[in-house]
Amino acid sequence: MSDSSQPQLKRVLRVRDGLAVTVGIVIGAGILGTPGLIAAQLQDPVIILGMWFFGGIVAGLSTLVLAEMAAAFPEAGGKYVFARHAWGDTMGFVAGWSEVIVTRGFSGASKAVLISTYIFLLIGDSAGAPEGPWVGIVALSVVLAYFLLHTRGLKASTTFQNVTTAIKVVIILAIAAVGIAGGNASGIGTGSMVSGEAVGLLGYALAYQSISFAYYGWEDAAKMSEEVVEPGTALPKILLGGAVSVMVLYLLINVSYLVALTPAEMAESDLDVAVRATAAVFGDGAATMVLVASLLILISSANVNFLGLPRVAYGLARHGLAPRALGQVDARGTPRNALYVISAWIGLLALSGSFSLLIRFMMTVAITVDTMVLLGYFRLRATRPELERPFRMPGHPVLPAITIALYIAILVIIVWTQPQLALGAGLMLLAMLVAGIITTRSNGSRA
Repeated sequence: MSDSSQPQLKRVLRVRDGLAVTVGIVIGAGILGTPGLIAAQLQDPVIILGMWFFGGIVAGLSTLVLAEMAAAFPEAGGKYVFARHAWGDTMGFVAGWSEVIVTRGFSGASKAVLISTYIFLLIGDSAGAPEGPWVGIVALSVVLAYFLLHTRGLKASTTFQNVTTAIKVVIILAIAAVGIAGGNASGIGTGSMVSGEAVGLLGYALAYQSISFAYYGWEDAAKMSEEVVEPGTALPKILLGGAVSVMVLYLLINVSYLVALTPAEMAESDLDVAVRATAAVFGDGAATMVLVASLLILISSANVNFLGLPRVAYGLARHGLAPRALGQVDARGTPRNALYVISAWIGLLALSGSFSLLIRFMMTVAITVDTMVLLGYFRLRATRPELERPFRMPGHPVLPAITIALYIAILVIIVWTQPQLALGAGLMLLAMLVAGIITTRSNGSRA
């Protein structure tokens, strides 16, 4: 446990701050980079919109399950906390470090690289951004800028988040509005497919992995539970409100894409579906405006990686699952040493200058760990019936059982259709499990 004489995390976040964090981290690289990939796999506009809706439903149901645990355990660390209370320190170790090393570390680095790429697109040749060391160097500079911002304390970083998230929502709504108002419904009207082939199970699996990447982060506000005012009532509002808000925005933006472009045209795009959709309505001159808008969206999204991840490391350190130094908080309420480590890791990954970090690999690891965490809901209901639960999952036990069944079904499909990917993710998680067993045994913690 941390020394009570040391500075502690401060309760300063309200519902609006938590919503800004949720929307801020979720809407970013996913919605900018995945719509073309998803259109190529699903091919049909009705199926495309249906899968985006399905992804939102899964996120919303998951949020309700986590909201009960977050309200009962308002501690810094998010899913790590829930896994630890439900399954013991070893599984808490796996949940926490899988997020630090894989899902959030790679996500933060990919956003920094994409920000760097967009900067080069804005100031450079319209043919594209350069590849190689310069993109990585600028991405590393982006990471350094975020590090310096977050050393100023939570109040400064959340104020920045609130402002950039408000800008982001306005931009998303504007892109959606102009696309819907000015488009000719080419995608929705024709219902044409990219090819004559029906969508197979692999196509659905690949599309869902991209969609789940775009939604990922709906639970990030829970990492800052110790800094939320009245967490028992505020956290459920933040988690569910954030998930619903993101789903509505995603459906609107995808409708606007399909009004302006066919699925085939979306599939031909790489990271610039929004640019192409706007250009289809207003001409090529709109491309620069949308690039600037996309850059602002990414800046807001990447900021939350630096808000949430140090607090996961902080939570791990407090329970002996990470070096004790990561549990120290400075006078401004920032887990400074954890911020150092996280920024260094993200910066190292970003220095590669490669955006082609494996989304499918990241999400296979993430979905597996999330399944374990969500199963902890039933374990806590069975082993801790006396636990004070300011918020209770509605529809118990049916709705939480359906939620977990969906996760298991998705995992089975991923393993069935992508066995090599599943093997790689499984080996990484096995390595973390072994490291967790060694660490918890050396600490005398619960296995």
